[in-house]
Amino acid sequence: MLRLAGLLILTTSAFAASAPDAADGITLLRRFDLLRNGAAWSSFAVRIQITNYEDGQEDEEHLFLVYQKGTEKSYVEFLSPREKGRHLLMLGDDMWIYLPDTSRPIRITPLERLAGNAANGDVARANWATDYNPVSVRSERVDGVECYVLDLSAKRKGATYRRVLLWLRLSDNLPVKADFFVAAGRQLKSATYDSYQQIDGQTMLRRMTIYDRVRQNSRTVIDYLSFQPRALPDRIFHQGRSETF
Repeated sequence: MLRLAGLLILTTSAFAASAPDAADGITLLRRFDLLRNGAAWSSFAVRIQITNYEDGQEDEEHLFLVYQKGTEKSYVEFLSPREKGRHLLMLGDDMWIYLPDTSRPIRITPLERLAGNAANGDVARANWATDYNPVSVRSERVDGVECYVLDLSAKRKGATYRRVLLWLRLSDNLPVKADFFVAAGRQLKSATYDSYQQIDGQTMLRRMTIYDRVRQNSRTVIDYLSFQPRALPDRIFHQGRSETF
């Protein structure tokens, strides 16, 4: 019993020494943002493929080209043939969609569905360090990998989810999985961060999978196919814009 108690104390102490405080939590979220935003690029374009599966069978596939400048400006071009002419614009906390048969953009929210289980904010919004307040809550193993868990509460109206639980691998701080909650405290989705890639010497997210926790047989895979640093003029992020770049 004494040996067991000593082991528990050592384990708890080891986690306490490595668990992030609030300031470290913000640093970790900034790093998480950089997995989807080029760390060395002030602006870039990323090609994304979203594939939805229902009952284990592929249901639909969508292609997008996302132009991003900093963390407050995103412009999403829909590339799939049946969605040609659609665009999505994010400026800070505000988001609009452009449809080919309407003369004016339509205001939307980050939580609304973009494709499959992926919300608008899952693709167009990548600034968790400014959207959430992180608190370190516990240590936990995920598939045999030691992780610590951050509890994130939304601090901006533009945040996609009201609360997120994020598991980070202790060895390198890379995300392993997340649970997403809406305002009523109900879990809406979960996600796994499946693979990463090296681009220009920096680690970038390659694939994530989103699981619907309401419809248990539904999952959506987001593949980040290519990143390209690119100079993007401010005019493409103008609210009145409706043509492709």
